[in-house]
Amino acid sequence: MPFDATLALESIQQALTTAMADVAFDLEPDPAAAALSFVHPAHDATILVVVEAPDPHHQVPTLLLAVVLGDWQDARGETGGAALFALNAKLMTCAVGLMPLNEDELALALCKRIPLDSLPAEQVLPALEDMIWEYAAISGWLEGGKPERPTETPPETDLQPPRPRLITSLDEA
Repeated sequence: MPFDATLALESIQQALTTAMADVAFDLEPDPAAAALSFVHPAHDATILVVVEAPDPHHQVPTLLLAVVLGDWQDARGETGGAALFALNAKLMTCAVGLMPLNEDELALALCKRIPLDSLPAEQVLPALEDMIWEYAAISGWLEGGKPERPTETPPETDLQPPRPRLITSLDEA
């Protein structure tokens, strides 16, 4: 039986429905790439979950998790909007990327793409929330998310004992 992305996405949708009964899910069925989207009630963020059938490059079905941060055209115009990409070096569980929503819209989103079988359906929501909280902490959205600069410099402490000099200067020779 050939792989059907819509069938694979159903178990994820059931797990999400169990965790968030009042959320309305938009489903786009397709045997090759099925997607669902919803607004996370606790974070007011648009979430996309996409299951894709194996392709010649990946060889396995993949799961794409995305948290839409905003429209790329709008973010480009904002001061520091493109600077969100600098967070890529700090984010450990996801990356900031550009995602085409349709022919006209390009979204800036937190993205994570993994093999479908590496994440059980009931762990999709916790994985999405981890992505959101990690981004909030690193970007400064959370109170205290950015480290505070100390008001006074800490005293210099040398934690290593002095070592004997192995090389002497030419003057001493």
